[in-house]
Amino acid sequence: MIHLYEAFKQAGIHFERYHHRAIYTNEDAVIVKHELGFFGTETKSLFLKSKDNQYYIFLTYTTKRTDFKALSKLVGKRLSIVSSEQMQELTGQSPGAVSPFGYPSTISLIIDSDLLREEKWVFAPGKPDETFVLDVKDYQKVIALFQNPLLIFKEQEDV
Repeated sequence: MIHLYEAFKQAGIHFERYHHRAIYTNEDAVIVKHELGFFGTETKSLFLKSKDNQYYIFLTYTTKRTDFKALSKLVGKRLSIVSSEQMQELTGQSPGAVSPFGYPSTISLIIDSDLLREEKWVFAPGKPDETFVLDVKDYQKVIALFQNPLLIFKEQEDV
């Protein structure tokens, strides 16, 4: 299981932490965000793998459709979403509450380049009844803390 709270605190990374009822959909997340009064850009994290069992976390917008062909081109391998069962076995996380951070350094992190223009990221820290809000300017501190290889995904524009 991922324990971001302790890791962020020990590393001096500023974040906001909110406890709430379990949420599994973007619609519920928007309602909870409004009820608790925090703000930031809602994100989703997809736990992906290649055929040779290399794992990746892709951090993007909750409302954005994932271009798997372009992602596969970025990493040089075909990627697919890990099954719910395998994800729970490997990470202890539930679908819909996948954390973008806190993994062994063998797992690469892919960040949607458009997210880097936002002020704050809102994400689940691996638990459906918690939400973290992180200032985007601090994401490099998180990368340094966990030392995951970082890839920036920039969608190709149509020519």
